[in-house]
Amino acid sequence: MENAWEFILIGAAIGLFIGYYRRRVINKGYKNEPDRPFPSLWRQILAERVQFYQKLSGSDQKEFERKAHIFLLNVPIIGKGTEVTHEDKILIAAGAVIPIFRMSRWHYSNLEEIQLFPDQFNIPNTDKMANGLVGWGAMEGKMMLSKKAVHLGFADNEDNLNVVIHEFVHILDKQDGKMDGIIGKVMDEVDVTPWVHIIEKKKKQIMEGESSIRSYGTSNNAEFLAVVSEFYFESPERMKTEHPALFNALDSFYNEKPKRNVFSSRDRRNVGSYKKEY
Repeated sequence: MENAWEFILIGAAIGLFIGYYRRRVINKGYKNEPDRPFPSLWRQILAERVQFYQKLSGSDQKEFERKAHIFLLNVPIIGKGTEVTHEDKILIAAGAVIPIFRMSRWHYSNLEEIQLFPDQFNIPNTDKMANGLVGWGAMEGKMMLSKKAVHLGFADNEDNLNVVIHEFVHILDKQDGKMDGIIGKVMDEVDVTPWVHIIEKKKKQIMEGESSIRSYGTSNNAEFLAVVSEFYFESPERMKTEHPALFNALDSFYNEKPKRNVFSSRDRRNVGSYKKEY
């Protein structure tokens, strides 16, 4: 009996430590801050290639530049069989900043490096190829990206395909220890049940061919979040028209709006009877 209690106490202590560690990792900031102005070449690339940046006010553009600069000072981008250019760097940094631009408390503090490949790369320990991947196991803390896919993602701002945004949403999703389509510390617990219901409703519509959301979003809840986030950031007005409830939920999550405004009290009481707009 004593041994059983010892195991329980040890397990509880480990659980508390893991929870504390995760909170520290999620909330800690970057170490390096800019000590010189944002390079004019980088600003030119943003102005020419990044629609999200183009639509910002002057003061918000400065804040976007600051966050992109900090990101590049703290997360190394390593070329794997390709040279990493200034354009590569700033496009990747832009894709990193876009999802968290309105999230004052969040950093990619569990990301150690980004590996950039010329084109599609082999997923470790498989015979499959990918354009983007968040590492696990021995690759924990690393992200892999296809250079070709990075540039294609910013070439068409209306196709709702951007591998950089997609993979960084996965990083956000994973920062609470699980990659499950729920961004811990951002999606308030009161919102989780209706949010999961929206996911299931939308996935069903996609599978029945009744949705403009691309089919890859039906793979699992994590992929759904990443796919609809690409849609939200590239075509917000279209999403607002075609998927208003989904838009409102994402808009609240990514803009740190009060969680009580995401769903009505009726929605929270009765998650089984949503309007057709879901």
